[in-house]
Amino acid sequence: MPTRRWIEEAKRDHYRRRAKAEGYRSRAAYKLLEAQKKFRLIERGDIVVDLGAWPGGMSQAASRLVGPEGLVVAVDRRELEDFGMENVITLQLDILEDDVVSEVSKVLDGKLADVLISDAAPKFTGIRDIDVIAQYELTRRAYEIAGELVRRGGSIMLKAFECEELRELERELRGEYGSVKRFIPRAKRKTSSELYLIALKKQF
Repeated sequence: MPTRRWIEEAKRDHYRRRAKAEGYRSRAAYKLLEAQKKFRLIERGDIVVDLGAWPGGMSQAASRLVGPEGLVVAVDRRELEDFGMENVITLQLDILEDDVVSEVSKVLDGKLADVLISDAAPKFTGIRDIDVIAQYELTRRAYEIAGELVRRGGSIMLKAFECEELRELERELRGEYGSVKRFIPRAKRKTSSELYLIALKKQF
């Protein structure tokens, strides 16, 4: 259960209040919108795969960016409440256990995605070393999925925590994408140490 302090801090949180006012399910929408403004990740008509999508803020933002001619496939191990949007399809899958590539490919009918975003996060223990490793496992898995689902010329946005393994992953990304940047959104929680890897223009 949330503590009283957490609830009071949430009430004061600008992005949380803004999300509620603007109809987004979470502040994560603004992380994607900020990245979009900076990197132009998504174009109208794009196919976007959103991993770790629950509760759906990023998927909602992506849906608006791609427009009615685009498509968002929102994936999470938790069941996602229906978005009421014709251009959003939800899949209940665990990216560490299920064959996400196969299931998403069925939905896309053989097409590849233009963009893959991952806001997937583990259930945190409060023990930094354990949490960093768990987050890295999700980051790398999202990267591997993108390798099969994202088209040449496409882009990815992956949530991560700083660690030695992450620097190795960045080196791998630089060998596969035309541009790789770190991005820390203003919309993240003040107590969070998360960052995002933005990789543009997949080479093959």
